[in-house]
Amino acid sequence: MEHTDFNPAQFYATYPKEIILRPGYPARAQYKSTLLWDLWGHQIMKYLGDCMSYADIGGCFGFCANSMAYQIFCSQGKYPQTKVFEIVPEFINIGKQLFPYIDFIKEDFNYYDGDPVVFDLITMFDIIEHVPNPDAFLSGVAKKTRLVLIKTPMETGGDWWGAKPPKNQGYEHPDGHINFFSPTEYLKILKRNGIEIISGKFVKSIIPKGAIRILEPESKPAYKSEKINYKKRSLNFLKYWAPFPVTRRIFGGGDHICLAKTQLLYSER
Repeated sequence: MEHTDFNPAQFYATYPKEIILRPGYPARAQYKSTLLWDLWGHQIMKYLGDCMSYADIGGCFGFCANSMAYQIFCSQGKYPQTKVFEIVPEFINIGKQLFPYIDFIKEDFNYYDGDPVVFDLITMFDIIEHVPNPDAFLSGVAKKTRLVLIKTPMETGGDWWGAKPPKNQGYEHPDGHINFFSPTEYLKILKRNGIEIISGKFVKSIIPKGAIRILEPESKPAYKSEKINYKKRSLNFLKYWAPFPVTRRIFGGGDHICLAKTQLLYSER
């Protein structure tokens, strides 16, 4: 299904107030960057030596960028030049007040021609599913960074059952998603656009079991008196305890996280 009529900037212009009212949002955003740094921070510094320039694409208020920049600082003793690329003015206005030392840029990253020409590191957490042309977007990113940390949700029905995307897409999707990748197709789209995975994996979720009430404190608590859906509970049990390489092919879902390099990694700065 094509979404040529979907305008991400228009969709998210009415989105900020809903996000601001979610107390768990900062925790979720920080958790993403902290987890990926814990997994690959050592490799990032080994490949780069020093990380002097860093950008977070689609960084909203800057929670992820702030956390990642701090972790880089802890590793090398100095902060990288940090930028957040965002298309919603309200996100940027709030971000500048929260993190005045981060450079917020209202621009599609692929059109950016400022300094630096090439970033040492870029992070993209839950971004590829939003962009109208993922191939053009990823190809552009590959030409402007040496390393990239990526987290993308897998929302199709897996590989074995035809990789069916959800019924609600675009304006009808709660988060405005327009791209829905099967695990197989997702790896292909990274490779064909110049992004080579160094280390990565499919995971059930990057939110740890039992943390839902911390990361989503606004969610409705469960009561013993509520009617139990045994069919749904059994299916969720199977998804959780069965080997994930099997369940992701059958049921889909989960996330893919990775550290990847581009052909610019070993070029001169």
